Amino acid sequence: MNRTLKYSILLLLAFFLFTMPITVPYFKSSSEYSAFNTGWNGVSKFALLLHSEGKTVLPLINPLDTYDLSGGTLLIIGPNATFTTEEVKKIKEFVEEGNTLFLADDFGTGNDLLRALDVPVGISDYPLRDFFYETDDRFIVTVTIKNPLLARNVSKIVTSDPSAVIVTGKGEIYASRMAMINFHRRQYPIMTEITYGKGRIIVLSDPDILTNNLFDENEPFLRNLADYLPGPVYIDETHHPDFNLYTAGTVTIKRVLPRERAIWITIITGLIAILNELGAFKWLLDIALRPLRRFMVRNASLEEAALLLAREKGWDEGEVLEMIGRMEG
Repeated sequence: MNRTLKYSILLLLAFFLFTMPITVPYFKSSSEYSAFNTGWNGVSKFALLLHSEGKTVLPLINPLDTYDLSGGTLLIIGPNATFTTEEVKKIKEFVEEGNTLFLADDFGTGNDLLRALDVPVGISDYPLRDFFYETDDRFIVTVTIKNPLLARNVSKIVTSDPSAVIVTGKGEIYASRMAMINFHRRQYPIMTEITYGKGRIIVLSDPDILTNNLFDENEPFLRNLADYLPGPVYIDETHHPDFNLYTAGTVTIKRVLPRERAIWITIITGLIAILNELGAFKWLLDIALRPLRRFMVRNASLEEAALLLAREKGWDEGEVLEMIGRMEG
């Protein structure tokens, strides 16, 4: 084959590999608080944010005790199904080993899990009301953030019909001092963090903070939260009783080769051509195979030389070969 044609084909193959479309799978769900739900009540945007922050995101669609959870954060958002004894044991072991459980719930089954884990934290069964809100009193605005890592560049956190954390010594995020639950007025926390074994449990009393509906308003806080939670992040889908993957398919992504990368591909292909013409690859292959070649030649020439010498001296060839065999043995 003509050398010019050969290297032109090599260059075209390199460009093709870098520009060919790739196909990726996608799934959708209409389940509330699902990472697969791209609607207003899903948390797909927060899942994508976690991924963009370099965290590995792993949705769990089977019972939690069937997974090998090793390191990172278990994210349980708006659970509304029972936690089995085996699942509670799995979660307990996961956190005690030094990992993080992040539970975001208001009126679901989050309290059942907290009681099963025997922690001094609970979520109120009543909604939280405050004088500081947007649109109406269901969308309470929270501005008191005690944790400096979570408070970075955050002017407010918008909730949606939240509850409050109770039975705890301190909180990370608070409503105002005018907040009220069931006509009891005081400054209630909506997020707290406690040590559990070698790990920690973080409780947020409003899962809607993480939803697509409030993502734009809460993005600064959610970015801090994504950075605050260690990866990988396991997202529990099992405890959404209506969880359904109603759409499954693939998306084809077209890729465009940047000018700088195209230049580098051309340069590298040119270097390969030059090295090949100079015999560099043949020389390197020869060096790599030389020890093996010497070993093979040495074994063959020893036997041949012995037989040649036996014929010249008139020795018995069978005895010579037997002697060589004993020496090698």
